[in-house]
Amino acid sequence: MRASLAERLLATVLEWSTEDISRERPLLDVLARLKYDEYQQFSPGMRFIESLAYWLSQFRELKERQTAYRFFKSNLIFCSAAEMNHLVSLAYPDHIRPFLLRKLAGELGLNRWHLPKAAERREFALLERQTLYLGLSDGARTDIFRRYNPNLSHEQVRLSHEIAEERVEKLIAKLSSGLSKILNEVPSREQTHFRAIVLLDDLSASGISYLRQENGKWEGKIGSFLQNLLDPENAMSQLVNPADLDIFIVLYMATERATSYLEQSLETICEERGIRTTVAAIYPLDSKVRIERGQDSLLDEIIDAYYDPINETASTNLGGTDLKYGFAGCGLPLVLSHNTPNNSIGLLWAGGQMRPLFPRITRHKDRV
Repeated sequence: MRASLAERLLATVLEWSTEDISRERPLLDVLARLKYDEYQQFSPGMRFIESLAYWLSQFRELKERQTAYRFFKSNLIFCSAAEMNHLVSLAYPDHIRPFLLRKLAGELGLNRWHLPKAAERREFALLERQTLYLGLSDGARTDIFRRYNPNLSHEQVRLSHEIAEERVEKLIAKLSSGLSKILNEVPSREQTHFRAIVLLDDLSASGISYLRQENGKWEGKIGSFLQNLLDPENAMSQLVNPADLDIFIVLYMATERATSYLEQSLETICEERGIRTTVAAIYPLDSKVRIERGQDSLLDEIIDAYYDPINETASTNLGGTDLKYGFAGCGLPLVLSHNTPNNSIGLLWAGGQMRPLFPRITRHKDRV
């Protein structure tokens, strides 16, 4: 009944003819059933068609409603849970394992085209065990990553990049035990450290929340992680030897802007310490998907008219822009099944004067 009412409301607010309804309804039904109904931040009982109808009804003029509907239909990118899990499944075989093989081949002086030879060496088994996997957020899906890669030790895949002192001791003890099984002897002290750290996350559009300079210090998730890792007074420093360390950032989805920014920033921090860094996006978001001012004047008008600055916080101000086109002006038309990134245009997710199409759960509640 609610779905039928929502469809009638949708037809009313868009002033659809019978032909319009016949054309649009089957498409919307398929999109809702296959993807959009699974959005996890809808209120209990809410479905996509209802959210779409209510969202459109808030625009005052017909041309505004038509513009918003056209934007949704033509530009929206929705990444379902199944699609994100597929990207997680590709991380190790398609990106991390080849990275480790290239690293070892370089150390052994093997031809880059003979990587299978490196995989057969005991040194590769050691390097695999000497690799630590850390999540940068709950979006890293480390539980799913672990299930897709049962060859990895439970102890070398951790939910968070923030590691307590007592956990550091356990990680080193488990590493020593794992290396002993490969070597058939107790590993030396020089061997008992992680030679590669892989940082996992679902999305980056700007890279700023991961890494940025504030008052001469590197801040953000990766910035604070590196500071702790390279601080001799911090227990985490016991995990690695900076002179023998690779850091690999693996993002399931990322823009070219984000990967370039992270590559350059990491090089600035790590190169002088001899740490090698690599950034990879499993699914690169093409710059063509970005919504920029001037592409569609009618869309620009409704973005301006229905924007509410109540969504801005001290955290979002780090991006240097308002949220009309998302954090740091990234302009993504992207929705993830578990939440909408704040890098997407505010019209999709921001509350205030409008009830959004895809409500977003915000981690940082500080208002400015």
